[in-house]
Amino acid sequence: MAVNLFDLRYSQNTTHTGATTSAKISPNGQLLATASADTTIKIFSLADGQFIRTLQGHSKGINDLSWSPDSHFLASVSDDTTLMVWDVEYGECVRVLEGHTYHVTCVGFNYKGNVLVTGSSDEAIRIWDPKQRKCLKTLSAHSDPIASIDLCWDASMIASASYDGMIRLFDTESGQCLKTLIYDKGGSSFPVSYIRFSPNGKYLLASTLDNTIRLWDYMNNKVVKTFQGALLEKFSCSSRFVTATDEPMIASGSESGSIVFWSLQTKKVTSMIEISKGSPVIEIDLHDKTLTAVSLDGTLKVFDLASY
Repeated sequence: MAVNLFDLRYSQNTTHTGATTSAKISPNGQLLATASADTTIKIFSLADGQFIRTLQGHSKGINDLSWSPDSHFLASVSDDTTLMVWDVEYGECVRVLEGHTYHVTCVGFNYKGNVLVTGSSDEAIRIWDPKQRKCLKTLSAHSDPIASIDLCWDASMIASASYDGMIRLFDTESGQCLKTLIYDKGGSSFPVSYIRFSPNGKYLLASTLDNTIRLWDYMNNKVVKTFQGALLEKFSCSSRFVTATDEPMIASGSESGSIVFWSLQTKKVTSMIEISKGSPVIEIDLHDKTLTAVSLDGTLKVFDLASY
């Protein structure tokens, strides 16, 4: 196995009193937001991990976060069925958007910051205009809870992943379902726990709860690469395309407590970084040459791409 690609900058605990469920770097690279089952969001300085403030307003656990492109606002979704938008600088909730009928599991801003997309255990995707405080569309997307959504780079398409074993692609403008992808070799499909568009928007990286990550060429309805070596059986551990390295890589959190890296080309595991032994690494994020990882037990580690 190759040398580790990343050097540890610092390690600390998020100090949430419940499981840590999300950790996202602001687009300007200055802040890191973490969310928890304890109903709070914490904001840290990415550079040194210094705590800045707590955002409090949800009545149940928070499942996901998304920053606005200008890094001024943060969207959060919760088991309390709401979507909240926060002014991070002032620490205030500026929007509460209601409509989902069960736990809201995932959220994403579009690249302009004027549309939010949410997925829920109510099996629906909702498209919101946060400025006008209204839901623009509700898409009956799946037959089981939605675990993950992503928008392609120009936000023209939404990808959703569900426990029903399906990946669906929707046209953001019309709400029309463009494609349904299902991997059912052997007559059964596993829950799809995480979905990510490739940077060029031509591929989808999908994690399923059979310890497997698959790269889909969705236009041609086929799996082109398969990555194994991460423990993925219960949780929605996030994955990322790593493009700052010499060769492109795939990285994913693992329920074993590590980040696993694969060569995109060879599909082989090239390195692993332990975050917290035995505690699922629920979220990893990348900004330029900085990598963050957080485990359910609140262990937060920030790394810099090693320069050899």
